[in-house]
Amino acid sequence: MYRKTVIGIYLILLASQYGYAEEGGPLTRPDGSAITFYLDKKGGRHLLVLMQGSDCNSVVHSKVINDRFATVLDDADVLTVEKYGLTRAVPWNGSGDSPACPASYYEHDSPQQRADDYLRVISWLDDQFHYDHITLLGGSEGALVAAMVASRSDAVSAVISLNGGGRFFVDDALHSMELELPPAAFEEAKQGFLAFAASVEAAENMDLVMSGHGFRWWKSMLAADQTELLLSIRAPLLIIQSELDKSVSPKLAYAQAKILMENRNNAEFRTVKGVDHKFHDLSGKDRSSEVVSSVKEWLGSLQLTNETR
Repeated sequence: MYRKTVIGIYLILLASQYGYAEEGGPLTRPDGSAITFYLDKKGGRHLLVLMQGSDCNSVVHSKVINDRFATVLDDADVLTVEKYGLTRAVPWNGSGDSPACPASYYEHDSPQQRADDYLRVISWLDDQFHYDHITLLGGSEGALVAAMVASRSDAVSAVISLNGGGRFFVDDALHSMELELPPAAFEEAKQGFLAFAASVEAAENMDLVMSGHGFRWWKSMLAADQTELLLSIRAPLLIIQSELDKSVSPKLAYAQAKILMENRNNAEFRTVKGVDHKFHDLSGKDRSSEVVSSVKEWLGSLQLTNETR
């Protein structure tokens, strides 16, 4: 036990020196595979946990996550965790999934599996550093993962959900399909998608890769009730939703937020006008810096104290 503790501390010292934890680190999953995570160690008492969306790309290469959203908390240690099978060796594709996306990703990746990984890493780091506060920030699928983690951890001090959509994934998927297809084609596609969803929900396993995801991902996404997860969180919650989002439904996001704000006194909902799912405006300009400023302002208003946890 003592030797494991010494090894763990040594790896964290490496994180402090080089800005990230050694790939794989000291943590493994129940199946023996390594959990790859990165810790930008700044020596503060606050841990900021960032969670990417649904693409198959190494999180370490995301400039939006590591250069922009990592700045929402000054002096916070910043944690990111790779999805199953991914490492920094997987080349980045800014317009979609990496061409080197491994088979293990399609087999094992899911929001629930990601939440399990985050909980394990956060707990391990908290045991090492005894953080005063732990803040979760997730976008798109990462927003759902953040809700899953916070619903299972009393250590979380605040949660920021970006473009997470509404209560059920199936409704957000239909929203996206309706915007992309003509009415007649949409009705046919809708029935096919609902039949597909029903078959996944009823199955225990399937040989499936669809839209860049495997059976476990689809099973987890279709089963998740995001509203119930968010209602179960005790920590303050900020939901930010893009007004022109075509990937998830702004209308359903607002309906969910209305339920949350009626049932808890520490939930806030904000919209960003004129931007899409990636916080780009109609001219293609990236306006995520405005979202970062909004998150910073909200976090500052919380005035977190050591008693928050």
